[in-house]
Amino acid sequence: MKSVVIRTRDIKKSIDFYETVLGFTFDTQISAAPGKQIAFLTDPASCGKLELLYNEQGKETPQGGLSLTFEVDQIGETEKYLLSKNVRIVSSPKTIKGGKKIMTALDPNGVELDFIEE
Repeated sequence: MKSVVIRTRDIKKSIDFYETVLGFTFDTQISAAPGKQIAFLTDPASCGKLELLYNEQGKETPQGGLSLTFEVDQIGETEKYLLSKNVRIVSSPKTIKGGKKIMTALDPNGVELDFIEE
């Protein structure tokens, strides 16, 4: 996968979230057109790319169907960390098939973030 694209209502808040909470590195931001901004970030652990799109004139779009999955070493520690950053947890850690543990949170745009401990 080259990147994940997220349409955002507040690009600064989204950049801050992905940098300070999830450890992404900010690469660059461009003005694609008047009222349109695109920020590019990289996850240093996986080199995965994230694009945040802001359109001043954009319509609200439902966030359903979009989620990002992150592999973590310790789901309990991840939950504590996210709560310390005031991240909304919508599904507390639970064990699923094969003994994997999963938890779901939301980013500032309502995008689902799944955390899995394998």
